[in-house]
Amino acid sequence: MSMAPETAMKRLSIFMVFLGAALILTIPFAFEVWPAGFRWGHPHGHAPYERMIISIYVSLGICMIVASRDPLKNAIIIDFAILSSILHGGVMTYDSFAQDGELMHMLGDVPLLFAVAALLWFYHPRRLVRGDGPGSTRTTTD
Repeated sequence: MSMAPETAMKRLSIFMVFLGAALILTIPFAFEVWPAGFRWGHPHGHAPYERMIISIYVSLGICMIVASRDPLKNAIIIDFAILSSILHGGVMTYDSFAQDGELMHMLGDVPLLFAVAALLWFYHPRRLVRGDGPGSTRTTTD
């Protein structure tokens, strides 16, 4: 089933608003709601580190909501979100195995980062404009 590029771009915009709102509204509380899945050094944590991470992700959430108005024009914020999610997830994957007591992150923040990167890549506006995004009728021989 193919999807028109305009429909895919609209879905991307909706996902960006959803992601932005989720970052703003949930990240500040994630450390308390599921400490084993989000807090490093659980149960003790590192309050300054947590505040820093929260501020960065709330900022990204605000940028996602603003960028959702014109995803193609603001593709750089999507690029940043993809790249930073992959790199952050990669570092946390390593640390989940390298540090004692941190394996629950493989069920918490680590897969969330990789899922966000995958969805943003799948609906990336430059892919949609090129015609190789979701619903593309383009074939590999085109």
